[in-house]
Amino acid sequence: MEKIIVTTESSLVEIIEKIFDKKMPKAAESELERTFSINQVAKMLRRSHKKISDLVAAGILKVTPDRRIYESSIREYNQNGKK
Repeated sequence: MEKIIVTTESSLVEIIEKIFDKKMPKAAESELERTFSINQVAKMLRRSHKKISDLVAAGILKVTPDRRIYESSIREYNQNGKK
């Protein structure tokens, strides 16, 4: 025999959110960092695409696996003086 459960919408939403959190945990805000393409960084820093590519190749600018440059890496590069 099936049971019928009576609940409120807010309780149901809370239960569903708990299930999703267990199955697909949310990334903490601190783990998320903006990234930029080489072209975007070249425009921001007023450098050529080649110069930014060279900085990436030299490991001066840190990138994601798909070659997007981390915002923190750009900040670090600016603080240490552009070369």
